[in-house]
Amino acid sequence: MGGCLLTLTSSLALAAGNVTLYPGNHQPPQKLTDVERLADLVAQPSLSRAWWPGAVISERQATAAAEQQHQTLLAALSRFAAQEEGDEAAAINSVRQQLQAIKVTGRQFVDLDPDWVRVRPRSNVPLQGEYSLWAGPQPSTITLMGLVSSPGVKPFVAGRSADEYLDGINRLSGADRSYAWVIYPDGKTEKAPIAYWNKRHVELLPGSILFVGFSGRLFDSDFNELNQQILTSLTHRIPD
Repeated sequence: MGGCLLTLTSSLALAAGNVTLYPGNHQPPQKLTDVERLADLVAQPSLSRAWWPGAVISERQATAAAEQQHQTLLAALSRFAAQEEGDEAAAINSVRQQLQAIKVTGRQFVDLDPDWVRVRPRSNVPLQGEYSLWAGPQPSTITLMGLVSSPGVKPFVAGRSADEYLDGINRLSGADRSYAWVIYPDGKTEKAPIAYWNKRHVELLPGSILFVGFSGRLFDSDFNELNQQILTSLTHRIPD
């Protein structure tokens, strides 16, 4: 799921990093050069309204790897769809189309909150290389994805749990009807029980993804592996 910035930089780095900044709200990207450390980046005045729980920073080489993994996943979904027919093939193709519409990046799983970075020297890592940072305002939606009849952007409702977001949503053939995955804006994931027999209150944050995956199949671990590959792509998704 990607390393941290410490694995991609060196305290002996001679060259500082270059960062392409995407502030959201349809504002143009901003180019920053010679950014020495993470604190220098997150303290930029243009980021004063950034919603840090949903910010994503990526590194160029890691992005190439993430994009390759994503293409491998799309190819696997095509193969699985070709082996099925009828409703099951249509369901797999629906998931593939949803994933084909997203863009992934080489996300680095670090805390970007300026207060956190400022008071913890170990978090204020040096930057070396080429980075991208998406740091827009807090969203007002969540995104429903997977084996569901109506995927897409839905209004965020404070206090609403994963199972409540799925009320009235039809599941496609082969869908897991007992669990869904919540992918939080910071890239963490949680398996949420959503059936009548195991239901538990799992709240989403604005900007979360709610993913209904493939049900486990007896003697077939391929679909479990697909679920994990999809989760990897979703945690590396570029924010809207």
